[in-house]
Parts: sequence; C-alpha cells; structure tokens
Amino acid sequence: MREATSAAEVFGTDADPEPVLTPEDALAVSAVYACVRLLSDTIATLPLDAFLRVGTRRREIAAPPAWVRKPNPDMGRIAFLGMVMTSLLLTGNAYILVSRDRAGRVVALDVIPTHLVHPRYARVAGRRVIVYELSTTDEDGIPQVLGVLGSRDVLHLRGLPLAGSLTGVSPIRAAAVTVGLALNAQDYGYEFFGGGALPGAVVSVPGTMTAAGLKAARATWRTIHGGRGNRHGLAVLTEGATFNKISISPDEAQFLETRAFQVPEIARLFGVPPHLIADASGSTSWGSGLAEQDLAFAKHSVRPWVERIEEALSELLAADLGQPNAFVKFGLDAMARASVKDRYEAYRVALNNGMLTRNEVRALEDLSPDTTGYGDHFLLPSSLALVGADGVTSLAASPVSA
Repeated sequence: MREATSAAEVFGTDADPEPVLTPEDALAVSAVYACVRLLSDTIATLPLDAFLRVGTRRREIAAPPAWVRKPNPDMGRIAFLGMVMTSLLLTGNAYILVSRDRAGRVVALDVIPTHLVHPRYARVAGRRVIVYELSTTDEDGIPQVLGVLGSRDVLHLRGLPLAGSLTGVSPIRAAAVTVGLALNAQDYGYEFFGGGALPGAVVSVPGTMTAAGLKAARATWRTIHGGRGNRHGLAVLTEGATFNKISISPDEAQFLETRAFQVPEIARLFGVPPHLIADASGSTSWGSGLAEQDLAFAKHSVRPWVERIEEALSELLAADLGQPNAFVKFGLDAMARASVKDRYEAYRVALNNGMLTRNEVRALEDLSPDTTGYGDHFLLPSSLALVGADGVTSLAASPVSA
C-alpha cells in the first residue's frame, strides 16, 4: 500500500498544497504593503556618498560617477533604490542591469523584473561561471529566451540565502500560508460586509403571506421606522408578528481576531517593529523610548539590507574607477540621531578628548566649516601633560594640528 505523500492525500482535500502568491497579491494585504513601504522608503531616502579609503581614514570623492547620484537618465536615486528594495522584500532577489559605454564605463543602472531572470551555472572558456538567462513565455505558455548576460552585466542582490542556491529566499513564498491567511481573511470581510447579505433584523409573521402582502408590510415598516427622526422609535407589532435582531455568530466574528493577529505575524516576517506599521495592540520590546526603538530598527531591520546594497555598489564603483579602495556608504547615522541635547553633549566629549575637530562636528550638523583657520585642528585639555625623562613637560593649551 502506497503511503500518502502530500497534505492533500492525508486530509482528503483537493486544495493546492503550495498556494502561489504573486507580489501583487501580497501587496493587497495592508500589513505587507506597510512593511515594504516602510523599509523601501527608509533606505531609498538615506544619504548615499562615494569615498576612497586612504590608510585608516576615508576621503569623500568630490566628483563620483554620475550613476552614484542618478542611476540612469530616466530615474533618480530614490526611485531606483525603492525598486531594488521592493524587489528584494517581495521576491528575495534584485537584478540590476549594468549598461556601459564603449570605454567600459558605467552609464546606467536598471532594475530587471525578477520573473524574467533565471541564474544558472555555465562553462565559459573552461571555467564555471554564473550567467543570467532572460526569458519569458508567449501567449501559449512556451518559454522564449530573450538573451543571456554575464556577471559583469548584472548585479545580483540576494536576501536570505540558502546553501547551494543561486537565488535568495522569497519571503512571500516562504510564508505563503501566513500571507495567504491574511489575504483570505481580508477577502472574507469584503464579501461579508460588501455583499450585505445578512439582514439587520427579521419580522416573523405566522401563516403564509402573498408577495403583495410582503411588499406592503416591508413598505409600511420602512415608512414608520425609517428616516432620521424615526430611529429607535417604539415598534408596535400586531397579528402575532415577532421582531428578532440578527447578530453575528462567533465564527463569523472570528475573522476580526484573525486579521488583528496577522499584523504582528507579517511584521515579524519582514523584521519590522509592529508599532511602526500602526499596530498598537501590545507593548513593544524594541526599546523603552523612541530613540532606542529607532536605533533598534536601524540596527536590526535596516542595516542588513543597507550593507547588501553597499557591497554590490562598492564593487561596481571600484571596478568603474579602477580604484580598489573606492566604496559607497549610506548615511545610516541620520536615522538614529539623538536629541539636540544628547548630540551636543557627545560632541563636547569628543572635542575635549581630541576625537573630533570643530569642522567635523559642524559637518555632522550640516553647518558650514569654521573659517577662522582652527576648525581642522584637534583640541586637548590643558590639564594633560607629557611625562619625560627629566620630569613633567607641560603641554601648551594651543590647538594641536591634525
């Protein structure tokens, strides 16, 4: 006797054991849309700059390639990064087409729809390399290959990786049951309330009434009790008629609890604090104050995605400039900025201990540099001194040059 090999055979159902959800289906769930919007908008609007590492310090590149500021002529940086993040969050992958001029310099970056790209291994000049096959299906469902691109032409960003897999795990596919349950509960509520099939009350009359009698009775009831001035008036029933109020059964009301439960479930799926998608059903464990919660969101939710993008774009920048020490960096510190009082206290400690210069502090506050000539010098407390072989040598209180 053959053993059952699927849930459909075990439970005797003909339902699809692996429901297929498209990104468009998932975005119809408000919690999914809120999580994707929050993460994509947050990362897409972070400052992005190009640097060159010199020793242990970094120096900003004054004139980086144009694609760093504007990835392609038809799209700005915010829209481009928003597409990258939306693709990563919904499909687990993002494919960026790299267009070059005849000199091999990058001139444009475009996000390719993930359903068109199929990465695979191939043999090129005796070496195993990854290639990206672009294909689609025609009206008859027959695959049509559009072309094959090499790793030089495609930047592939992956979400959660699995060993041996060339693609990242799609959150929507991995949690199809969770997202599907939220979508079904939403559809049930729409049909239940939108259809209006459940009457608010029933008047029972003994005996049999003709169609004309039913119509007259309904019209009379509406005439007496309908309208703003007749609400909650006294109803008088004759000839044995009874009035029964219709209430929602517990089973029918259960979907409200189901929908409420799915919000933190989906927030957990995307690594987003529930309170940031307007779920105030319980206390948050992401911190006791707003600053701590923002810092936890930046550290645990945003930073992993930011570093994935930085790694891919930094490799592209280094190759484009021929500078292996070139890299891009998001201004993630802008997310978790403390209050003015806390920032100024931190600056005071950094200045008094020679950790930052005045111009570095002013740059952190988006202020113009100090023009007195001392803004790029470190300061040391006058109470500090150097101990030499002949005794104590006092340090001058004048600024110490960087």
